[in-house]
Parts: sequence; structure tokens; C-alpha cells
Amino acid sequence: IYRLFLFYFQLDKPVKETKTVKCLKLGRTVKEPTAGSSCLVAGWGKTNNIAKQMSDVLRSVNVTVIDRMKCNSPDYYNLKPVITSSMICAGSDGKNNADTCGGDSGGPLLCNGALVGVTSFGRKCGMKTKPGVYSFLTEKQLTWIKKTMKSSDL
Repeated sequence: IYRLFLFYFQLDKPVKETKTVKCLKLGRTVKEPTAGSSCLVAGWGKTNNIAKQMSDVLRSVNVTVIDRMKCNSPDYYNLKPVITSSMICAGSDGKNNADTCGGDSGGPLLCNGALVGVTSFGRKCGMKTKPGVYSFLTEKQLTWIKKTMKSSDL
């Protein structure tokens, strides 16, 4: 069973928004992206399978959403683990390798500028048949996040 873990913290002072630093508001229920959709992922994780250190700069790449049935097929994850309706597979467009890697967990999956998922797991990095798997931010999860943030001491 895979669970979505969210951590939040309060900063000592407000963040100054710039051209490269922006706030991402949590919207209402986000429609699950369709297979073939291009989405953006970002993180400070490793940049390949043999890297020993994390990236020292924030990196981002466009990934392509992969049909859940295809992701569960023998050529992909082969139901080990089962990719459920609370998960999104996204990676290579079939031509170029695109993926998250170790250390990117917890980072955003943005589709059409909206936060729809959180980096969860994968097998190795950049493999066309082992795309990244993201926790899908369902209405239930978004409601819980907003409720928890309101009830905190923030």
C-alpha cells in the first residue's frame, strides 16, 4: 500500500515572489490527466541511475502521462505493484527519456499549471517501460490538506 505523506512548515517571514519563485495555490478537484498529456515535474534529486549525489540546482522536465492499463501491462510494471486509480504513471513520450529520480519524491506533478500529483516512486530512472509513478491528488486528499492547514497553528 502506498500512502501520500505531506509535511508543511511555517516560514519565519513571507516568501518574496519573483520570476522564478511563485506560490502554487491548491485548487479544487483536479481532473485526472488523460494519457498522452504533457505535464511538468521538478526536483533536486539525482540526475541519473549512477549519480551518487543529488542535483545542486532545481531541475524540471516534461513527462507524458501513460495509460494506467499500459502501465500495469507485462511490458511495464506487470501489476508489481498494481498502479491504482489513486496513481498516475508519467514518463517518456516514446522518443525521449523523461523521469524523476531518487530524491525527487514529494515534488510536484503539474498538468496545465495545476498541481495534480506528487512524485512517489519508480524503478531506476529514465527507463521508458518503468515510468515515474505519482500520487494523484484526489478531491478527498485536497479537502484533507486544506482542512489540516486551516486547523494548524499557522
